[in-house]
Formats: sequence, structure tokens, C-alpha cells
Amino acid sequence: MMPDPSDPHDDGLCIPEVGEHSKYKHHFIARYIHAFTTSMKNQKWAGLYYIDLFAGAGIERLRTSRKLDWGSPMLAARSKDPFTRLYLCERDAEKCDALRQRVTQVRPDSHIVQGDAENHAESIVADVPMGGLSLAFLDPYGLHLKLSTLRVLCRRRTDLVIFFPDRMDALRNWAAYYFDNPDSNLDNCLGADVDWRSRLGGCLPEKRGEVLRDLYKSQIQSQLNCPYVDFERIKTIKGAPLYYLIFCSRHQFGLKLWQGTSRKKPNGQSTFSFDDDTGQE
Repeated sequence: MMPDPSDPHDDGLCIPEVGEHSKYKHHFIARYIHAFTTSMKNQKWAGLYYIDLFAGAGIERLRTSRKLDWGSPMLAARSKDPFTRLYLCERDAEKCDALRQRVTQVRPDSHIVQGDAENHAESIVADVPMGGLSLAFLDPYGLHLKLSTLRVLCRRRTDLVIFFPDRMDALRNWAAYYFDNPDSNLDNCLGADVDWRSRLGGCLPEKRGEVLRDLYKSQIQSQLNCPYVDFERIKTIKGAPLYYLIFCSRHQFGLKLWQGTSRKKPNGQSTFSFDDDTGQE
């Protein structure tokens, strides 16, 4: 059987290995990219823009199945209804080189930079027209996305889809590494004015994920002027909770669009209610 040309293949460039759960977040971002570009393409925007500040290499290898999966930048680059421009940032030089070679085969006009996200956010946002509409997918490797970086992105009209690693980072490290450090990754992520220490210390262990999620939601709504927020819990293939995808928008239509696309889960089933956190620490 001939391979499907729409599937990723090993092109000899860097292909990072990731957990099998990575395909689940790609399921949701792929569906939202399609809905976003399809519904907004004929509206009176000064272009549609895609921003990915932790872009990776463009292709990933799933650790268990060994299958190759498109990364988020390639999902955006291959969108049937194209973005006006893609803005991609990746810190690792080898990954960034692979990303550049892959993405420019499809979208040679893409803006691709190597370096830290917070160092390039200002210049990326400055290049997006005031009348444009952006979709930013923010998928750091841990708690490495500062609230201040989100403030920069929100200088433009932007829908955000954020990786929030409560179980993979925050709740593993809060007591040992973050509690006594006032400039910790968790403080920078949530914002310095959030008293997460007393909130986590004063609740049941099984509720800590929900507490962190709600603190982050409150900060997004109050600090970023994004009142419309929704969550998707991502779990391991065995069902253990790992992290949240958090959707944020200034407009109710964005929320409706996200809820419509996220109803269909990676297993093909459709749901109408939030599957809350039931994991234990």
C-alpha cells in the first residue's frame, strides 16, 4: 500500500519523541484551526494569523506506537483555508532548523525564529496588524509560559489555546521546588499576586488540580481581558490526568466555536459536559 501523502514521514530531520497523549492535544488544536480559519476567512479582518511560541520541530514520534504525528505548526501550515501568515518560535536550534525546512516547503512566507518565547513575543505581536485576528497555540515543555508573555499576545485580538501542566509539573514540584521561591515558574505562570501557596496547602490533595485550574482561569479573565474560558483535560492512554488545554477568548463566538469543535473527542465519542479531574497526587 502506498503511504498517504498527507501523513508525516521520516525526512531525516530532527523528530522529537513524545508521549502518546500528545496526539490528543493535536486532535483538539487541529479541529479548532479548521473551524477558526473556515469561519473567519470571509470576515472583515486585516488577516488571520497563527502564533506558536513553543513550536517544536513540526513532526513528532509517539513513544508507544512509534507513529509519526504532525506538530501544531504543520497543522497550521497545512490548513485548507490558509492563515495570512504563521509566526513560529522554537528555542532549540536543531528543532528550529527542522521546523524551518518543513514549514517553508508548505508556507515559504512563514516567520520562523530561534530563541526564547518571551524574547520574541514583542516583535511578533508588533508585526501583526491591529485589525488582524490571531490564534496562538502555547505549548511549553513545563511551567515556562509567563503571564506577562500572555499580556503581550493580548495586545492584539487573539484566541489562546494554552498547555497548563498541573499534574506534569505544578503539582509534582510545588512543595519541593516552588513553595520557597517567590520567583518560581509557578509564580511567573499564575502572576505574582496569586496566593497559590495557602490555597494548595489548605485543600485536599485530590482537589489541587482543580484549584490551580480555577486560579489560572481567574487570572486570565481579570489580567488578560479574556472572559470566555474553557478547559479540556488531557490524560494518558490509561486515563491518568496529565494537563489541561485551556481555551481563552475575548468574544463569546470564540468560546462557542471551541466548544463545538472540542465536543468530539479523540476516541470519536461526543460529549456535552466537562470531564473533571479525578486524579490523585
